[in-house]
Amino acid sequence: MTERTFGFGQRVAALLRRGMGGFSASDSPALRADDAIDLQGHLANNAFDNFTRSLGSQGSRRDVLKVSVLGVFSTLAGGLLPRTAQAAADCLCGRQLYDPALQCCLPSGAIANKHPVADLAACPNKVAHPGYSCTPNGCGAAGGTQFPSQYGAASFLGCCNGHDCCYGECNQGKAGCDNTFYSCMTGSCDAAYPVNMVQVGPISVDSNKIKRGACKAAAGAYYQAVNNAGGDAFTAAQQAGCDCCGTQPCPTCPGGTCGALPSCQDPGCVCFQTIEGRGFCHLPQSCSGLPTCSSSAGCPSGWACVSVTCCGSTPICIRPCFVVGSSLASRSASVPSVGMTTAGPAQGSGGEMRAK
Repeated sequence: MTERTFGFGQRVAALLRRGMGGFSASDSPALRADDAIDLQGHLANNAFDNFTRSLGSQGSRRDVLKVSVLGVFSTLAGGLLPRTAQAAADCLCGRQLYDPALQCCLPSGAIANKHPVADLAACPNKVAHPGYSCTPNGCGAAGGTQFPSQYGAASFLGCCNGHDCCYGECNQGKAGCDNTFYSCMTGSCDAAYPVNMVQVGPISVDSNKIKRGACKAAAGAYYQAVNNAGGDAFTAAQQAGCDCCGTQPCPTCPGGTCGALPSCQDPGCVCFQTIEGRGFCHLPQSCSGLPTCSSSAGCPSGWACVSVTCCGSTPICIRPCFVVGSSLASRSASVPSVGMTTAGPAQGSGGEMRAK
């Protein structure tokens, strides 16, 4: 929680106390002194200070940290193509292979972990996470301090629980959740303190006006807390409640034979089958000097061992079409112009097989 959030909480609490302190039993002749509402609404000053610091998060710092750490890891893992995911990955996302059970191919061509969502903005096709279940925590922070769930006769508990679940509803908007939360609480105030007109001499007064107004002031403070300081909690809840994508089609990289190698989605690269039976997107290279192999584990990092190439029948290590972190600006210039390549005669050799 930032110092800015703490300061905001203190200001809201102070405003609420000042606003509620303006009510008095003497404002209505129909109310005796012993009928006057507790103008603090059963919320001690320090409780309101703590409330505005904590309610805005709607989640424990431990929970938010958990999602944040997972999010950072997911970002790194998505970019680095973890071996655990790629061991079963045969689907193409642009120039890379990915596992659609664990990852998403983004419109940008990047790969991201499906869950938890690291960057909500990068996932325009989010769907509800199948394993997500809302666990509301009442009026307070999950695993932390709980705050009054009612104001006098008005219950806020259902409103608080509904707000928790709204934040975790995939693709829900924060403003809509906060506004519904506020409407729910003010509705509870109206139900608990309905208009009750009584005649006091020649004057007709609403005996519940002060209590109803003070109740709505408390509802306003709860609303301001989540409206102004609930952004991180909303993001964490959406990351937990959403998958970055739903079921995606799986363009494959099936491999083939010399002279009949399928093209990858990335221009200039072709598909091979590794000796382990996985698809591999490859940028053609000269046959000369390529190391032999018996498995991809024995090849340079990121390379693969393949047995069917245009370089003969001996399994050799070949490079990937794309290496994470490297530039592709000069990629086509690195394809040999003469001699035999892994995908066939080079462009300058007069042969028909070229990287397309």
